[in-house]
Amino acid sequence: MMKDYFYSVLTAALLFCPLAVKSQNKNNAPKLGKYGCTSSQYSGGYYQYTPKGSFTLKKDGSYTYSGFQKPSNGKYTVDEKGNLYFKGGYLDGGEAEKIDRPDKFFLVFPTIPDNRWTCGYTP
Repeated sequence: MMKDYFYSVLTAALLFCPLAVKSQNKNNAPKLGKYGCTSSQYSGGYYQYTPKGSFTLKKDGSYTYSGFQKPSNGKYTVDEKGNLYFKGGYLDGGEAEKIDRPDKFFLVFPTIPDNRWTCGYTP
Protein backbone atom coordinates (compact mmCIF):
# COMPACT_ATOMS: atom_id res chain seq x y z
CA MET A 1 0.00 0.00 0.00
CA MET A 2 2.78 2.45 0.97
CA LYS A 3 4.71 1.48 -2.17
CA ASP A 4 1.69 2.39 -4.37
CA TYR A 5 1.35 5.74 -2.62
CA PHE A 6 5.06 6.48 -3.14
CA TYR A 7 4.83 5.73 -6.87
CA SER A 8 1.71 7.89 -7.19
CA VAL A 9 3.45 10.84 -5.56
CA LEU A 10 6.59 10.31 -7.63
CA THR A 11 4.59 10.07 -10.86
CA ALA A 12 2.67 13.25 -10.02
CA ALA A 13 5.91 15.10 -9.21
CA LEU A 14 7.49 14.05 -12.50
CA LEU A 15 4.41 15.03 -14.45
CA PHE A 16 3.92 18.46 -12.87
CA CYS A 17 7.50 19.48 -12.13
CA PRO A 18 8.29 20.59 -15.71
CA LEU A 19 5.18 22.78 -15.63
CA ALA A 20 6.32 24.42 -12.41
CA VAL A 21 9.79 25.08 -13.82
CA LYS A 22 8.32 26.47 -17.02
CA SER A 23 6.01 28.83 -15.12
CA GLN A 24 8.91 30.03 -12.95
CA ASN A 25 10.95 30.86 -16.05
CA LYS A 26 7.99 32.66 -17.53
CA ASN A 27 7.75 34.87 -14.43
CA ASN A 28 11.41 35.88 -14.84
CA ALA A 29 11.08 36.68 -18.52
CA PRO A 30 10.89 40.41 -19.17
CA LYS A 31 7.83 41.94 -20.80
CA LEU A 32 8.23 42.51 -24.49
CA GLY A 33 7.96 46.12 -25.53
CA LYS A 34 9.48 49.50 -24.79
CA TYR A 35 11.70 50.37 -21.79
CA GLY A 36 12.52 54.02 -21.13
CA CYS A 37 15.96 54.74 -19.68
CA THR A 38 17.20 57.50 -17.38
CA SER A 39 20.59 58.32 -15.93
CA SER A 40 20.90 59.82 -12.47
CA GLN A 41 23.74 61.98 -11.24
CA TYR A 42 24.22 63.24 -7.69
CA SER A 43 25.35 66.85 -7.62
CA GLY A 44 25.04 69.65 -5.07
CA GLY A 45 22.92 67.65 -2.63
CA TYR A 46 20.35 66.37 -5.12
CA TYR A 47 19.94 63.92 -7.98
CA GLN A 48 19.59 65.10 -11.56
CA TYR A 49 17.68 62.74 -13.84
CA THR A 50 18.35 62.78 -17.58
CA PRO A 51 16.32 60.79 -20.15
CA LYS A 52 18.55 58.53 -22.23
CA GLY A 53 16.22 57.11 -24.86
CA SER A 54 14.64 53.68 -24.84
CA PHE A 55 15.04 50.13 -26.04
CA THR A 56 12.33 47.86 -27.35
CA LEU A 57 12.48 44.09 -26.78
CA LYS A 58 11.01 41.97 -29.55
CA LYS A 59 9.77 38.39 -29.49
CA ASP A 60 12.42 37.20 -31.98
CA GLY A 61 15.29 38.05 -29.57
CA SER A 62 16.16 41.37 -31.18
CA TYR A 63 16.09 44.85 -29.69
CA THR A 64 16.02 48.39 -31.03
CA TYR A 65 17.61 51.29 -29.15
CA SER A 66 15.99 54.64 -29.86
CA GLY A 67 18.04 57.49 -28.51
CA PHE A 68 19.58 58.90 -31.64
CA GLN A 69 18.23 60.17 -34.94
CA LYS A 70 18.73 56.69 -36.44
CA PRO A 71 17.64 53.66 -34.29
CA SER A 72 20.25 51.01 -33.50
CA ASN A 73 19.46 47.28 -33.67
CA GLY A 74 20.97 44.23 -31.99
CA LYS A 75 20.12 40.99 -30.22
CA TYR A 76 19.44 40.17 -26.57
CA THR A 77 19.32 37.06 -24.40
CA VAL A 78 17.74 36.49 -21.00
CA ASP A 79 19.22 34.38 -18.19
CA GLU A 80 17.30 32.34 -15.59
CA LYS A 81 17.10 35.36 -13.25
CA GLY A 82 15.56 37.59 -15.90
CA ASN A 83 18.70 39.66 -16.59
CA LEU A 84 19.23 40.88 -20.16
CA TYR A 85 22.45 40.64 -22.18
CA PHE A 86 22.88 42.73 -25.34
CA LYS A 87 24.93 41.90 -28.42
CA GLY A 88 25.34 44.29 -31.31
CA GLY A 89 23.87 47.75 -31.69
CA TYR A 90 24.42 50.66 -29.31
CA LEU A 91 24.04 48.51 -26.17
CA ASP A 92 26.61 45.92 -27.37
CA GLY A 93 28.24 44.14 -24.43
CA GLY A 94 25.69 45.58 -22.04
CA GLU A 95 23.87 43.93 -19.17
CA ALA A 96 20.51 44.97 -17.74
CA GLU A 97 20.23 43.57 -14.23
CA LYS A 98 16.70 42.94 -12.99
CA ILE A 99 16.00 44.87 -9.77
CA ASP A 100 13.42 44.47 -7.02
CA ARG A 101 10.83 46.73 -8.66
CA PRO A 102 8.55 45.19 -11.32
CA ASP A 103 9.76 45.57 -14.90
CA LYS A 104 12.83 47.64 -13.94
CA PHE A 105 16.52 47.14 -14.74
CA PHE A 106 19.90 48.69 -13.98
CA LEU A 107 21.67 48.92 -17.33
CA VAL A 108 25.45 49.11 -17.81
CA PHE A 109 27.37 48.80 -21.06
CA PRO A 110 30.93 49.54 -22.24
CA THR A 111 30.32 52.95 -23.85
CA ILE A 112 27.99 54.33 -21.18
CA PRO A 113 29.14 57.77 -20.08
CA ASP A 114 27.00 57.90 -16.90
CA ASN A 115 27.99 54.66 -15.12
CA ARG A 116 24.48 53.15 -14.91
CA TRP A 117 21.00 53.80 -16.25
CA THR A 118 17.66 52.81 -14.77
CA CYS A 119 15.25 51.43 -17.37
CA GLY A 120 11.58 50.66 -16.86
CA TYR A 121 8.76 49.24 -18.93
CA THR A 122 6.55 51.89 -20.52
CA PRO A 123 3.16 50.50 -21.56
